[in-house]
Amino acid sequence: MAQGRTGRRNRATGEHWCPRRTQRRMVTGSRVASGAGLRIDCPVGRLSANEDPVLGLRRGPLLAMASTDRLAWLEELLDDVASLREVQRPRPYWSQRTAPAPAESWASVVHRVRGLVSDLERKHYFAQVLGYDCVDGTGASDSSAEHELATRVGKPLLLEKSDADWSEADLCDYIEVFHDLASRPSCGYYHDYCDCGFHPTRFSRKSGQALYRWHVNRLLETSTLDLRIADDGEDLGRMIRFAPAELAELTSDALALSTGSDHDEVVHAVALFRARSASRQQRRSAVVVLAGILEQRRDLLKEELLRKDENSLFEIANKFDLRHRRLDQLADYDDAFLEWIFYWYLATVHLTNELLSRQGMNDAGHIGGTT
Repeated sequence: MAQGRTGRRNRATGEHWCPRRTQRRMVTGSRVASGAGLRIDCPVGRLSANEDPVLGLRRGPLLAMASTDRLAWLEELLDDVASLREVQRPRPYWSQRTAPAPAESWASVVHRVRGLVSDLERKHYFAQVLGYDCVDGTGASDSSAEHELATRVGKPLLLEKSDADWSEADLCDYIEVFHDLASRPSCGYYHDYCDCGFHPTRFSRKSGQALYRWHVNRLLETSTLDLRIADDGEDLGRMIRFAPAELAELTSDALALSTGSDHDEVVHAVALFRARSASRQQRRSAVVVLAGILEQRRDLLKEELLRKDENSLFEIANKFDLRHRRLDQLADYDDAFLEWIFYWYLATVHLTNELLSRQGMNDAGHIGGTT
């Protein structure tokens, strides 16, 4: 729907519409989430489409509360976060449990991703860069989705292509570009002239991108694509090859627990191995990095885990064409073997991280007891 100074025009019908002009109303009430660093400013009494555009709440008891009551409600909600139920998909019905899932077309996956981005755009998740519609022009921006796709990935006409004509590279570029554009509105006001709507004034890039990744990955989980958008590591916000849930959890735990001089090496190895376009050579290099970390921890492994057999941990890497590249090494192995040894080494690195962390706590307790 096009907008001008005098109102809104429906492009389909050419009809103009505008109620009587009223003064733009800035915020009069504030809702502050204590301890969460979130401040949301918007009129309490009147919200377009019967909805709070920032919190996504329907109008009801919360919006009717006095500001002090809302603050108390939010503080109580923060105290109860640990007991809140996580978002879960509905249980599958009979045909969904017993019949094989129909194959989804490529065009359907692309269509759903584009629909998700459009939905987030309506919620102003990209307004910090792309702007927003306003009858007064206050939300105008020098940029556009076409401009960002052109300057960032050289694809100015991507949005004009049909869903079926997109390649996997097109889809991944699209998801990554809009990830970098995402920022959640954290503050704004309601512009009631021509019922213009909610206008954001401040944004949170960190939470906006985190929510964007969550939405994208939930969608990709329901597709047949072995792709996800990375939620941690140096490839954060970039498309990666999918790993089973247990291995993905191992990767996240290993990245979170790695500290000190080895942290950057673990992060780099993970990024190398799970990159969407990772070659066999890059994956082999990732294994070599992890083997190097374990080599430095050989004494810890011998003392805590393997006793006299710590050499067996490195025998596979040395026997196959992974580290030293000798003529007597075996190079004709399947990629599945490379994946197995990578996660085996990563799990061992994670285990030694836990042992080192435990030793550090014991040393701290011993020191504390002697002072």
